[in-house]
Amino acid sequence: MFLWADLVELVHHPFSALRLIGARRHLGHGLVALAVSVTLPAAVSELGALGPYRPPANLGTLPSLTAQGADIYARWVYQHRFALPIYGIVLTVLLWLAAAGLIHVIARALGGRADFAGLVKLVGYVALVGLVIQPVNLIDALLKLQGNARAELSVGQLAGLLSVAIFLWQNVLLVLATREHYAISTERAIAAVVGPIGAVVVLVLALIIFAIVLAIVGQQPA
Repeated sequence: MFLWADLVELVHHPFSALRLIGARRHLGHGLVALAVSVTLPAAVSELGALGPYRPPANLGTLPSLTAQGADIYARWVYQHRFALPIYGIVLTVLLWLAAAGLIHVIARALGGRADFAGLVKLVGYVALVGLVIQPVNLIDALLKLQGNARAELSVGQLAGLLSVAIFLWQNVLLVLATREHYAISTERAIAAVVGPIGAVVVLVLALIIFAIVLAIVGQQPA
């Protein structure tokens, strides 16, 4: 239950909550927080995967090649809908740990003297903040089960906007966590966080593009 109490504190009082988590929690707590932050969304995605297939909307308004690529990618995602959340768990954990490693290296180079384990603990709790969006994702998954395409589109757009907002807020929390943990200035903490997170975002986009290309190539006739 301590995870949910910590999450509530992070939402209501993020600055003081980070200090208390840094002082009172251990690495194991942070790893549990990270595990929950990736497995719960995966479970919700698996629920939504039980819904029927629906082709992408408004394909007729797109150029023929773009529409073909979008349709092929949508079919590929549907065919692998149960496996993708599992892959997402592994990939997300690796990305969080990679970001933590890069932040640690840069923060130490900028004069910080704290340990890596303490940062991983804080990173796990920052990842936990992403669960705030799960009620919306759960509604989206239930709408997929019902086949309510119009409502699902609206909720999906809302979920997308909230995901961007939460991602930005998580970056703010990472800056605060880095500043407190390594006892460096805000400017140095920003420098330590922005570079690694930017690299992670570029990597994720590259992986998405690679998956789309693979899906299109795999559907082409021999």
